[in-house]
Amino acid sequence: MILIWYVLFILGILFLSINVYLWFLGCASFLPERKRARGGAPRTRFAIIVPAHDESKVIERTMKSLGEIDYPGELHEIVVIADNCTDDTARIARACGATVFEREDDANRGKGFALDWVFKKLEKNPFEAAVIVDADTIVAPDFLTHCDVRVQAGEQAIQGYYDVIDPEGSPMSSLSYLGFVLNRNLRYTGRTRLGGSSNLLGNGMCFTRAITDKYGWPASSVVEDLEFEIILNLDGIPVSFAPEARIFAEMPETFEQSTTQRSRWDLGKFQIRNKYVPRLLMRAISRFSVNCFDRAIELCIPPYSILWGFSFLLFVGSLAFSFMYGFDELFAVWAAGLGASIAYVFLGLIVAKASWRIYRNLLYAPFFIIWRMNIILKGSVSKATEKWIKTER
Repeated sequence: MILIWYVLFILGILFLSINVYLWFLGCASFLPERKRARGGAPRTRFAIIVPAHDESKVIERTMKSLGEIDYPGELHEIVVIADNCTDDTARIARACGATVFEREDDANRGKGFALDWVFKKLEKNPFEAAVIVDADTIVAPDFLTHCDVRVQAGEQAIQGYYDVIDPEGSPMSSLSYLGFVLNRNLRYTGRTRLGGSSNLLGNGMCFTRAITDKYGWPASSVVEDLEFEIILNLDGIPVSFAPEARIFAEMPETFEQSTTQRSRWDLGKFQIRNKYVPRLLMRAISRFSVNCFDRAIELCIPPYSILWGFSFLLFVGSLAFSFMYGFDELFAVWAAGLGASIAYVFLGLIVAKASWRIYRNLLYAPFFIIWRMNIILKGSVSKATEKWIKTER
């Protein structure tokens, strides 16, 4: 019994420490942002790159959104990668005025391969910064204007605010939105307000020509955005978070539609963790890099739903133990950790000014957590992330 008590207590301390870390970043998100002087008229020439694989259902809406961007026409060009398409994505994109590159390479499928391929195609293009958006995205009219300000301020890698088109559309959309809220409004904002590096999210990203010329797109894993972000951090290049530069994308509305996407995100992160955490820790020590140390911590923290699922089970175990042997430090640690975790969720929703429908859909959270835990267990034995698979829309 003593051994069980100590195991539960150590796990409780770990869970509480994670929540202290999250709350630290959450509180830092309220710090004022560094002022950036506007450089006068827009002057950065952008290539807006849209990777697309069989996106005929949504590509026209995305092209319409990009056509309504409030930025000088001579300073931006829309480039669509029709990657291994079997539909009329390329024809629709051309009809909307985009420059289209068609790629056929069945052996190297996936967004990372397509991006690296198109950067080589654009070597003679006079763009000064590349913006990458997914084919199901609505881009705010002032997105390029905000990116221009940051590029002129010397920022090399920028992540815009990635939001959900219809967060109230279904319980799945609301719970996905919750993860977005906690990350974008608290973690990433807090980290960058402290002078750290943000995450790359695969959509709404901006890179200067110096970055694309040096790296192309060096990551080809199923979570290529996460991998590229780590590569940049290892090389001492931070990613800026631009909450003012907004994009909106669709989320799968059912558990069935979202299974492929979540398998890729969750299990892909574990693979990247195993590959890069030792390198990040070595770089943190050799160069005294706070960013690399922070990225190592970030990779070791499970997804929110997995963290809460296992933590709730352990809390119930500590509660049962306390009923049998008396309430002591063990229960206090777990109660503090669970309370801090719940309060953190509501902090994020309050900051985001979420509607009452979002709060209502939190009732589906237990089913969501069970589903995510099932994905992890199944994916661990089936190696679900070895090959990129398109998310159904």
